[in-house]
Amino acid sequence: MSSLQTQNKKERLSFFVDSELSNKVNRISKQTNLTVSDIARKALQNFVVQVENEKTDRELEDGYKANYNYYLKSQEEWQYADKG
Repeated sequence: MSSLQTQNKKERLSFFVDSELSNKVNRISKQTNLTVSDIARKALQNFVVQVENEKTDRELEDGYKANYNYYLKSQEEWQYADKG
């Protein structure tokens, strides 16, 4: 049972935003019936996913670049495999 409680543990974050952003978030909160906390939580989750995806993309790109010669040689070795 303790693992369930650990997964749902919440922590408070507090930060300042300028009044223009605050007004926009409050307006959206009323339009969507979401709390400001819900909006902030969703925005932070989306940002974290975006940063993680960009990191993964860079790592994949670096890996492809690092192995380019291997892939090129492999492609050359197999180019006649289906011809017969």
